[in-house]
Amino acid sequence: MQRRPLLLVVLATIICLGLAADVGLRSLQRSQPAQAAGERDSGAATAGAAQSPLESAEDPERERVSIASRQGLGPRAARERLGEPAAAEIAPEPQRKPAAVITVNGDPVVAVASAEAAQQVVDAILASYRETYLSDAALVEELSFAEVVSWEPAEVEESRIKTVEEAINVLLLGTDKVATYTVQSGDTAWDIALEYGLTTDQLARANPGVDIELLQIGQELRITYKEPYVHPRSVAQRVVYESIPFAEQRIEDDTLWPWESVVVTPGSAGTREKVIREYRENGEVVRTEVLSSRVTQEPVTQVRRVGVKQVPELGTGSLILPVAGEISSYFGPRWGTMHQGLDIAAPHGTPVRAADSGMVTFAGWNGNYGRMVEIDHGGGRVTWYAHLSGINVSVGQQVNQGDVIGWVGSTGYSTGPHLHFEIRVDGTPVNPLNYYR
Repeated sequence: MQRRPLLLVVLATIICLGLAADVGLRSLQRSQPAQAAGERDSGAATAGAAQSPLESAEDPERERVSIASRQGLGPRAARERLGEPAAAEIAPEPQRKPAAVITVNGDPVVAVASAEAAQQVVDAILASYRETYLSDAALVEELSFAEVVSWEPAEVEESRIKTVEEAINVLLLGTDKVATYTVQSGDTAWDIALEYGLTTDQLARANPGVDIELLQIGQELRITYKEPYVHPRSVAQRVVYESIPFAEQRIEDDTLWPWESVVVTPGSAGTREKVIREYRENGEVVRTEVLSSRVTQEPVTQVRRVGVKQVPELGTGSLILPVAGEISSYFGPRWGTMHQGLDIAAPHGTPVRAADSGMVTFAGWNGNYGRMVEIDHGGGRVTWYAHLSGINVSVGQQVNQGDVIGWVGSTGYSTGPHLHFEIRVDGTPVNPLNYYR
């Protein structure tokens, strides 16, 4: 029974302590709103005042939260953005500077630092043109551009302003142009590329799948080339000198053979002076006018004695075949033209003999005939021996019928080893077989 009063005392003590704690808590809660209101009032009274360096140093996290609150992002966002660069640092506004923009036919092309620099660009292009094409002109009447070139002030991004040299390159190199070219008869890849200022490799790269070494008439090629923005043009007077060829007076001399001649008075060319007006576009002459012309030196006529001595009757009149072999082509029409002799097939190097006695009047190269020998037999009768591989006689040499005058070959316009044999009477080809019937 003695334990019950003690237990009651303990319970009463616990109840009292709980009531005291509850009263203290309620008192504390009533005091905090008043303190907060006081702080707000104090903040309103000092609105706009900066936090002291000391406070900032003591509580950096409070400053971060304050920044975030002003931005409406919260403390975490503030902590994340504090380490990032500002937007203005990532993409700064391009700086613009006063400049002069050169225009061509009203279209802006390139900017330079000033109007003085623009004038330097134009002057440099025209000066280079003058030095290249007009250095020997007697008078330059006009030097300008085919286009309207001017400049105007403008605010331009600093990175787009070019130096004088860079602006010159822009105007002269121009822009890429694309054209279609139709292959004509006689065209080659080299000719087409040269016409457009390209190499054959550049032409081939612009036309993949096309064999430029085997072009076909009518085939279309893609041409990519540079078209300058400006094209200088000029009108200038030029003094030119032309050569006046001399005439020749021929005097017949019966003491000389027909293949012989002697110059009695050497001739000399005269000179004519012309003043011309020359129109050029981009360096190319497009038109000329003759303003004046005068002879400054008369030509001197040349006097020549030419031989007319007739070859005596050296031939027998009875001809032998110059080489033994099969006749591969006869005298008469052939392949749409007149074949003026006999083609006698024979192995290369077979000796060729004189068909009759006579005098050699030609021995050498004669175009499509190749190496050839001509023998005059007298009485207006001449024989030709063509396509020889070698010649065994010389002009003026007298030969007898059957003498070796050369060897069978295939020189000149020939499809294989053979002798082309002609007989001419008073200059007219006749059928050689008429002499062997």
